[in-house]
Amino acid sequence: MRKFLKEPLVHFLLIGAFLFLVYGMVNTEQETNEITIDDNLVTELVAKWELKRNRRPTLEEMNGMISQYVEQEVLYQEALNMNLDHNDEIVKRRLAQKMEFISDGMAESLQPTLEMLVAYYEAHKDNYAKASIYNMKVIYFSEDKRKDANADALSALQNENPMELGDNISLPNNYTNESAFKIARDYGSVFTSSLDSLVTGTWVGPIQSGFGIHLVNISERKAAGHYEFNEIAEKVSIDYNFDASNNFKEELITSFLKNYTIKVDVADVTLKKELDEKY
Repeated sequence: MRKFLKEPLVHFLLIGAFLFLVYGMVNTEQETNEITIDDNLVTELVAKWELKRNRRPTLEEMNGMISQYVEQEVLYQEALNMNLDHNDEIVKRRLAQKMEFISDGMAESLQPTLEMLVAYYEAHKDNYAKASIYNMKVIYFSEDKRKDANADALSALQNENPMELGDNISLPNNYTNESAFKIARDYGSVFTSSLDSLVTGTWVGPIQSGFGIHLVNISERKAAGHYEFNEIAEKVSIDYNFDASNNFKEELITSFLKNYTIKVDVADVTLKKELDEKY
């Protein structure tokens, strides 16, 4: 029986039953509410976006803003149904936040067992890989000293000894059995994140860093394996709870959305098609 109660599926079903009970208590009339997405709303969202970023949002960004709006409206209405409102000059935002706090609190109350954390670790093991080890050389081309550092780097790839064509920099240009962590401290995370995808045994590039342009020759790249669960149990627990909280919130909003009709009335055909498919 104890083993049965620890199963994640059982937890999910219990949560669903609880949500159904709560919703039944606060929404006895079971009426269907309506949320309208129209051109006025789109114009307002676009104006706010342009004010902050000085450009129009992409279709994906517009879609995201509308999703956020719908979620806020749903949480706002459900908060009103639960009588969470109080005299507040920014009622919608505050009530939506209160609903999110309730969701987060309910999610946090479901503390994972050790078995659940280990299962999460195994399912997301790539997130706990140790940094790769490199044997490599780096050439630097200064964008301050050169008219076109990128073109010069490309030209150097045709030379038998590109090392002779680079500029001086107060950083190592030769690494032996060095971890990606150390290289990232020297050249930055953007530069280091590209190393895993590069071919080995030859000069490649150009590669950008915060200092300028580089060519890289990786003679050997060695995988360092993964951290054992016991080494990072605390981080796994934090990651698990973060994902669980977000998943719980999504399930909560999805359950509320079933009681709403989303009316889409926008002139943009492409946006309307995407929203109609979504809602």
